Amino acid sequence: MAYKKSFSEVENKYWGDYKVRMSKAQGAEDVKKIFSMIVADMVKEIEPSLDPIYGEFNGDFEIEMIGDKKYRVAPKIKEDPAYIELIENSDLPAILDKYAELAVNKIVHLSGKEPEENGKKIIH
Repeated sequence: MAYKKSFSEVENKYWGDYKVRMSKAQGAEDVKKIFSMIVADMVKEIEPSLDPIYGEFNGDFEIEMIGDKKYRVAPKIKEDPAYIELIENSDLPAILDKYAELAVNKIVHLSGKEPEENGKKIIH
């Protein structure tokens, strides 16, 4: 079994703020922006040479609602040897999966909640 580097200390540093921000998210776009921003900052701390960017629509890490993978990584990061090394020899994939899972669950929760709330507002 190959040695795996652990970034759990970095993960834990961001996790509390991430959960608080997600709990306050008002819609799917908020969730996507928070995910992109926090994950980019975390990856930048882990490997500064990757210099990931974040954005609501064009971030290097974005939520992906279709398919098995819950997030998408931009080609400039995905193909970088430093990122490939991290993916193959660390717990970063598990960390990214955890963050993406929370974001996807929040989007699903918000999408299920919106029609009900709208209905309550219409019917008096």
